[in-house]
Amino acid sequence: MNYHITYGTSDYLKTIVEKFEDEEGSFYLLEGAEDTALIHKTEKESLFESGQSYEAIEEAGGFEGAEYIVFNNIPVSSEGRPLFEDRFKQRAGKVEHEPGCTGIIILRPKDSETYLVSSMWKDESDFEAWRQSTSFEKAHRQKDTSEALPQTVFTGKPYIKSYRIIETQ
Repeated sequence: MNYHITYGTSDYLKTIVEKFEDEEGSFYLLEGAEDTALIHKTEKESLFESGQSYEAIEEAGGFEGAEYIVFNNIPVSSEGRPLFEDRFKQRAGKVEHEPGCTGIIILRPKDSETYLVSSMWKDESDFEAWRQSTSFEKAHRQKDTSEALPQTVFTGKPYIKSYRIIETQ
């Protein structure tokens, strides 16, 4: 499955949704503190003039029932991709089984180096409760240890962006 993401103002992105309302796939309009994003989930190539395209390498659950979305943006070197992907496929904790989590999607970038590990939550309080849980601690316990992925896998520092779903179609 392909996920195409473009950014802009809420009003502009709504016009894109209207323009392509008969296209195959699902659209999700997300509003964050810094920007607004439009996701098109489809088997096809991107309809957007700009933005990023990703291929889902693992999906469990999804956007349905979610109001709060978290993108963990992780820059990975081309040499580090196999190791990174294997680690995420073997990940501990399996966040999708946590209370309030509606799904997780691991997205491989098609034309950049930044992976998106997207988790979907019923609301922000569910995400914050998970971050304070022993499951979160277990999933991240290898960080800063010899068991962690080598730093050469990464080309930059990971960062998180969060959004609220404001419209789906």
